[in-house]
Amino acid sequence: MSQDELQKLINLISRLPGIGQRSAQRIALYLIKNKQELMLPLAESIKDTASAVKKCTNCGILDVINPCKICSSENRLKTTICIVEDMADVWAFERSGYHKGLYHVIGGLLSASKNFTEQDLNLNKLKERIINNQVQEIILALSATIEGQTTALVIKDKLESQNIKITQLAYGVPVGSEIHYLDDNTLGAALESRKNLG
Repeated sequence: MSQDELQKLINLISRLPGIGQRSAQRIALYLIKNKQELMLPLAESIKDTASAVKKCTNCGILDVINPCKICSSENRLKTTICIVEDMADVWAFERSGYHKGLYHVIGGLLSASKNFTEQDLNLNKLKERIINNQVQEIILALSATIEGQTTALVIKDKLESQNIKITQLAYGVPVGSEIHYLDDNTLGAALESRKNLG
């Protein structure tokens, strides 16, 4: 392996989220030292995954089948769709086991700087799914950031004519936390999202 190839590997690894140049160097060296048992199988797995994984044409979930396993499942509640930003959010909901409905992955949040526009939200496909599945509720599960809240408002406005229930995740005090450790925004969101006891 020439120095150019090694540097190319380091540069590619450093482009992964949360990995800087020094971490990339350590990872590259570790892979090279474990070429047979790790590096070559990893390269093969990356190649296989790149050719096998596709985006579900219904919901945008990444899977090896299309429609995806969630859209194809007979056990999912077809009348509820949870709108999320990306696959990491789907995995989080699936880990929790609380959401039994379908998903709509929008792939980003509205942002002029990232060139992500209303057209990227694929709302026409969502409206089609609402009609075909006789959807009763849309859950907006987007980040509690300005971009997330702006995206949620735009989606809510575009779906108001569908005459369905539109809900949003409650934000506020995490379970097990103490009030005096909370930041102002979290505490404010908790007050805004309060509900009756009884």
